Amino acid sequence: MPDYVEILGIKISKFKMEEALAYLDSLIQKGQKAMVVTPNSEMIVLARKDRELARILNNADLSVPDGAGVVMASRLLKNPLAERVAGFDLMQESLALASRKGYTVYLLGAEPGIVDLASEKIKESYPGIRISGTHHGFLADGLEERVLADLNKIKPDILYVGMGVPRQEKFLDKHLKEIDVKVAMTVGGSFDVLAGKVRRAPLWMQRLNLEWLYRLIQEPARIGRMLALPVFVFLVIKQYCKEKIGSLS
Repeated sequence: MPDYVEILGIKISKFKMEEALAYLDSLIQKGQKAMVVTPNSEMIVLARKDRELARILNNADLSVPDGAGVVMASRLLKNPLAERVAGFDLMQESLALASRKGYTVYLLGAEPGIVDLASEKIKESYPGIRISGTHHGFLADGLEERVLADLNKIKPDILYVGMGVPRQEKFLDKHLKEIDVKVAMTVGGSFDVLAGKVRRAPLWMQRLNLEWLYRLIQEPARIGRMLALPVFVFLVIKQYCKEKIGSLS
């Protein structure tokens, strides 16, 4: 992984958006089966309990800060990240890159029908983009083997996997070595947003770092997951105090 900051034991790349995109492009050109992840505060808290997830995140080839909380934590810990690199935004930038350079992409995840609708919206937004395949994220009853075989037949340059955390990360950790793709990126609920099933926060709320609040209003069932945010704040302050005391001794 490139130069990184460590937040509660999880490595986060220090790239700005344009640097992350350029690095992702270099990974595609190298073609060495790279993995791109997008940790946010909730994922980092989960990774403290799920050591397998922590290992996967720390072994990724590129890990971008998908959340204002991660950036603010880095500043408190005196090793600041330059900016938030939202996973959805990086996906959009990489789709534009794929459209310009002729890279092929494969969309894997979301509910049946949603990923296909997302594919159509992507084609409208990025004329000429080469979407080589799509499949929903419900892979029971032998579907997983069929999808893996499909990927090895198609050999996409970029594989986007949107199955939710930690399933998408563990899916790639298990299968990336056996599928013929150049870069695989976890994208969470991005297909739902692209398909129009879920709306993204207005730009002014994004700029004020209130996207989490907008998502909570849209999806009240997320309240349980949002409880990870105060836990994250507490743990970061605890790490800050520990480092401060250590520097004084």
